[in-house]
This record gives sequence, structure tokens and C-alpha cells, in this order.
Amino acid sequence: MSLNSNWTVEQRYCRVEQISQDSMDAMVKQRKQDSGYPSYHIAPKFGLLNDPNGLCYFNGEHHIFYQWTPVGPVHGMKYWYHLSTKDFVHFEDHGIGLHPDQDYDSHGVYSGGALVENDEAILFFTGNHRDENWERSSTQCVAKMSVKGQIEKHGVVIENEHYTEHFRDPKVWKDGDDYLMVVGAQTQEKRGSMALYRSRDLMNWQHKGSIQTRYNNLGYMWECPDFFEIDTQSVMLFSPQGISSDNPYDFKNIYSVAYIVGDCLNLDSMEFENHQDIAQPDYGFDFYAPQTYLDDSGRRILIAWVGLPDIDAPSVAHQWAGMLSLPRELKIQDGYLVQSALPESKALQGEAVVVENTLELNTTSFMIEIETGADKFEFTLANAAGENIVFSATETEFMLDRSKMSQLYAEEFGCVRKAPRLSVEQTIEVYVDKSVIEIFINGGKHTMTSRFFIDDLKLLSIAGDMEAVYHSMSSIKGLDE
Repeated sequence: MSLNSNWTVEQRYCRVEQISQDSMDAMVKQRKQDSGYPSYHIAPKFGLLNDPNGLCYFNGEHHIFYQWTPVGPVHGMKYWYHLSTKDFVHFEDHGIGLHPDQDYDSHGVYSGGALVENDEAILFFTGNHRDENWERSSTQCVAKMSVKGQIEKHGVVIENEHYTEHFRDPKVWKDGDDYLMVVGAQTQEKRGSMALYRSRDLMNWQHKGSIQTRYNNLGYMWECPDFFEIDTQSVMLFSPQGISSDNPYDFKNIYSVAYIVGDCLNLDSMEFENHQDIAQPDYGFDFYAPQTYLDDSGRRILIAWVGLPDIDAPSVAHQWAGMLSLPRELKIQDGYLVQSALPESKALQGEAVVVENTLELNTTSFMIEIETGADKFEFTLANAAGENIVFSATETEFMLDRSKMSQLYAEEFGCVRKAPRLSVEQTIEVYVDKSVIEIFINGGKHTMTSRFFIDDLKLLSIAGDMEAVYHSMSSIKGLDE
């Protein structure tokens, strides 16, 4: 499980200025020795990366912030780390964007979103403060980033008057003359909630209450809420905690992600009108805290954390943890939230190689496209010793099995994940980057995102009636120089 128990509170809440250069250099050296460190996914130079934050298209660039704990691969003092890119190939590293340097965020700048207006990117975040008795108080706060990239905090805009200490992750959008904010919350009855606030000026906010759905009793906390429109429909996206399911597919991770598609939010009744059944976007082992934004061409783009709270992957031994998913464009089709890798990723692809049965890998960063109408197939990544991860299918379901990895972890949550197969004819895209696999199935209506750990990964093999085309993937630029 988590290494947090091996760290004292004082160690975990060490500030970056208290970390010696020698310590940082040692962590970077350890990380560089890890063959599982990705080449075309965003990952920290050292320490822990978790939630994507402040995603926005601003001043001609995509801006990506993420939660970062610099002291080590552990949840502790959180900062917002800042990157930007024009093409998702070349990145600029801006370093720390938000420091926990005020009383209201003395114990961490927690997650939140961004709104672009009037030549500014307005960053909303949760200020995490603890008193001498370690009692937490959470407030929603605001900062503004200028076109020159300068970021200035403007303080607390919402005090917590209605919820338990679990009150975080604000996401703001404009609705006519109003601004609306959703916040992940836990009600006084210890139930998860997507709390809604309304404002005319972004500084003074009125509490509207919890958005009402058929799922008001779902879990004990809803983290990282998002609410957005695609075409004429609305989507609630959130990360509920404390839920499980009896079916073989849904909510098998320690914490999962869910979405609900509906018509619109009625601001008078607070009801999400004519909404569909709750659904899961991803059926893998490691997908959490997704956030979305609109770019300049109107694409709704999603980025998630490839990781989970309270679980440590083997990379912690190399002084780093967590990465971000590939950016994915979202659409709605047949009531599903459909995900597809951005076409910008094609710029990283090498020449096409047709896979017959087995391919000896000269790189462990690649993508493969599979066309099949077969009832059954298998796709295996292995080393010479036979340690492997297997993605397979039957007529009715997909399965990802990592029970034979070189380095097993989180076994108490199972080593197999399954997803429903919606059709026999499938075009499947598989993105592999050292120790992460992202599989787009069912025409993008579902994905399976997972970390995996195979020492000296060498072989890719396929079995079954399928056409498979392989492309090596080159590294993104500007982040590890």
C-alpha cells in the first residue's frame, strides 16, 4: 500500500526550499536509472505527481499544471508545477507555478481548474491549512496568470460553511452572465457531493447546494469534479470514493472515476435533468482525477492522473511516482463519453511495421493499432523469462491481466481488470511507454489505463485473427534537459 506511513509528518510537509540541492540531485540520479520512466508521457523529475490542475488554452498555448510533492514520492506538501506546449511535442518547463506560501494554503496548494478571461488565466485552487492540532480547514482560492506568465494570488473566495473538512478541487465555467463553480465535497451526512456555487464577479460566490441526481448516496466523497457541455448535452465527471459494484467491470479499483450524461442543470431545482445511468470512462488499474478544458479549436480535452491515492507503484524506489495520461479529445456518441488520443501524437510516431506473430522490441515506447473481428485474441508484452502483461478478449469482454509482471503490487485489489466488449468489430489503439499502457477500446467508448512493470521488456506477441501495425514513439521535448 502506501509509503506515507514510513514518513513522519514533518518529513512529508517539508518545503522545497528546505530540500538541499544534493538531495534533489540524488533523487534525479535515482530516477534516471529507472527503465520505467516514460518518454512521451509527462512525469516528475523527482517526487510525486498526482492530479492535473489548471488545464487551459491561454495565450496561444496549452497550459498544464499538476500537483507535485518535491520532497519524495509521497503525498505531502503540494505545489502546482507548470508546463506549457503549443503542439504536445515540444514543452516549456516553467517550474513551480503556485507555492504554499500563505496562511490559507500553509499545508498545500490543492487541486483546481482554470478559466480564461480578459487576457488572464484565472486559477482556482483549494487552500489546505492545518492548525496545531492538525485540524484541517479547506478554502477555495484564486490566482491570476498574465500573458507574460506571471502568477499572483488573490486570496480566499469561498469559506467552507456547509461541508466537512473534505471540500476541495474547484472547477469554474461561464454560463451567460454568471460564473458557476463545482467543488468536490462531503456532506455533513458523510456522503459524496458535487457542490455548486454561483457568482457574477468571480470573487463573491453564492452557495447553491449539491447537484441532485439519482446517485445522491454514492460513496463518502466526490473528488475532482468537472461539469461541461459537449454539443447539446452536459456531463458530470468526478472521482467518487467509497463505492463498489457487484458486476465484473465497474468500480474495482480502490477509487474510481465516473461520469453522468444528461440534458442540463436546472439552477432553480438543482436537478441534473434527464440524466442517464452512471458510467465509467476507464476500466484499467490506474486512472484518476481527470480534468477537461476547451482549446482554441473547440476540442474538449481530458488529461488524467495515471495513478491512485494510497497505492505506491514500484517506481517509488527510484524517487518518483505518478504521471499524466495522454491528452484525449472527448465526444459524446450513443450516450457514451468517447475518448481518442489527440492527432498531435502522430508527430511522435515512427514508420509503420506490420506485426505478424512476434516482434522483438528495440524500444519500449510505441503504439500499435489492432484491427479485428475475431471472437478471441491476445496481445502480450513479455521478457525472456516469460514475465508478462496480457490484454485479451472474448466475444463479450476485454481483459487486462498483470498477474505475471516482474514486480507485483497492489495485489489486494486484484491483478485482472475486465471491460465489456460492445461489438465484435474493433479498431483498438494501444499506447505503451516504458511502464504505462493506455488501451482505447470499443471505438473509444472505454479505455484501459494501467501501470505495469516488466524487467527487460523485449517481446510483443499477438494471437488470433487480427491485423496489427506497430509504430515506435519518440520522446516529447523540453522536459528533461
